[in-house]
Amino acid sequence: MYEHDHSEHKAKEYHEKGVVPFWPEHLLKEMVVGLTAVAALFVFSIFVHPSLGHIADPADWAYVPAPDWYFYWVQNFFDVSGYYWSELGLTKYDWVLMFLIPVLLILALYLVPFYDRSRERRLLKRPVAFGLMLFGLTFLGYFTANGIYNHDYLVAQEPITIFQQSCASCHSIQGLGGNAKGVVAVSPGHFVYPPDLTHVGSILSPAQIRQQLVNPVGGMPNLHLPPAAVDYMVNYLSSLK
Repeated sequence: MYEHDHSEHKAKEYHEKGVVPFWPEHLLKEMVVGLTAVAALFVFSIFVHPSLGHIADPADWAYVPAPDWYFYWVQNFFDVSGYYWSELGLTKYDWVLMFLIPVLLILALYLVPFYDRSRERRLLKRPVAFGLMLFGLTFLGYFTANGIYNHDYLVAQEPITIFQQSCASCHSIQGLGGNAKGVVAVSPGHFVYPPDLTHVGSILSPAQIRQQLVNPVGGMPNLHLPPAAVDYMVNYLSSLK
């Protein structure tokens, strides 16, 4: 009876002081939220099957690497900050940007309970903490969105990059690239001139374009493009009409 009365007295004392006991109120809520999240993930893992990309191929130089969506902000932050870091001529101090600064920020987060001793729980009464939270959310949101945009842009630009690296020395598209002197001598003084591909999509079907890329005829050399690069080029060239 004494222990029961003592626990009730402590609970009443905590309530009067506006303090939430760690057990059971705080920890029990955390356990319920955690178990609910795990249960939701378990259900999704059984009934939802996300699509997977093609099997990794080290020889597929057309692949545009990207992290999982929740790590886009990390990649994009280091892409952007690395660019300005190099513009400032600090490339020999890359270890500061890539290692020291992240470690210091992580330590600062771990030390929050030691240097933030305020008992105030209302956000509007804690402008510094509230401002840091808004800054963090804005930081994550911006670099995540910017990372997704940049990745999509690189994927969209991939066919053009492949064309410039593998095709532009012979073919042209809207005046870019091309070889006006001919590349294959079929007889003395006669050469095969690579065709202009500006409107190739209205001349050849996607299947014919794929066939020419995989097993070229008419003097075109075999470029040995990886399957992903062939898919990129078929879609891109088929759109040129």
